[in-house]
Amino acid sequence: TGPAVLENSDPAPPGSERPRVVLQASSLDSVFEQVAKDHRRKATWYFQKTGGASKVILQHAGEDPVELPGALENATLTQFVLDNALPLVGELNADTFDKYLEAGKGLVWSLFPVKAGEGFEEHRGIMTDVGKRFRGKYFVTHTDTAKFKEAIDNMLGISKFPAIAVQKKAGDKKKFVYTGAMTAAQISQFIEDVSTGKVSPSLKSEPKPAANDDAVRVVVGSTFEQEVFTPDKDVLLEVYAPWCGHCKKLEPEYSKLAKKIKKEELSDLLSIAKIDGTANDSPVDFIDWSSFPTIFFVKAGQSNATVYDGERTAKGLWKYIRKHATKAQELRERLDRRKARMSPFQGLRLGTEFLSVRP
Repeated sequence: TGPAVLENSDPAPPGSERPRVVLQASSLDSVFEQVAKDHRRKATWYFQKTGGASKVILQHAGEDPVELPGALENATLTQFVLDNALPLVGELNADTFDKYLEAGKGLVWSLFPVKAGEGFEEHRGIMTDVGKRFRGKYFVTHTDTAKFKEAIDNMLGISKFPAIAVQKKAGDKKKFVYTGAMTAAQISQFIEDVSTGKVSPSLKSEPKPAANDDAVRVVVGSTFEQEVFTPDKDVLLEVYAPWCGHCKKLEPEYSKLAKKIKKEELSDLLSIAKIDGTANDSPVDFIDWSSFPTIFFVKAGQSNATVYDGERTAKGLWKYIRKHATKAQELRERLDRRKARMSPFQGLRLGTEFLSVRP
């Protein structure tokens, strides 16, 4: 605990964990003291008694000090500290990742090869210039691309370096990737274009399947909108992960549903699809996932989706589809006509299967 503000004629240099904030003034200002109490974990706070004009200086280890612009007011000082809570160009790793998420700012990933003459240190000056230009809006970071190669590929879909990845907010699934000339001017222009909506996000996507004739259609990032948003078909989309035990348990039930729909010649009304949520991105904000499996139902001609939270069985899924299908009446009529053509013995057999379930 102790006091939020330490008085010292020669404040200690900033540590690696957090910056120091120093008030240089003839007396300790109450506003400074209050902000220090409110945000004591964001920085180490000092009061340095001086005879000149008062000023507030923030500094991170290894970086130039930054002076508070404007008057010493609660809101101004608070925003100043939040905007500079992390280094101008900081290391992004397992220990710091959550801090960048909590900061709620945009994030610039500097991804340079770990190679003499081509690594981050050779580009530190460039990225520092970029950081200064976007201070308060984006945090510029650098990452060990050898140590975190797999994580970078999984999160950003980037496997070749150098590259710059931009997220409008740290943690966003949408990212914008730049692989052009690594100059401060061109990187800055790219970030500016991202901010103003002139650049499209980079989608992580598996290759488009050469054939897609199975009962369960395979969707990838690049075919997402074409497969999921159709004018004349309802689409049931399972987002799965290859390692997910619940997904593996669902697979035979999901396949059973798809095969029956194909057998009953209902494929012109319904599409049963799946996407590997670890290898592909969604191009739309309203279809997103953080757990597996996640099942979405998208009605024909609609630009929204409903999350299915019912029983994960062919029977449960079919019951949901029959209730919510865009052409539910036509669906029922087709099934009734098919039943009418069957012999009594075939009808008895069908009665044991999930297609006999009515809402």
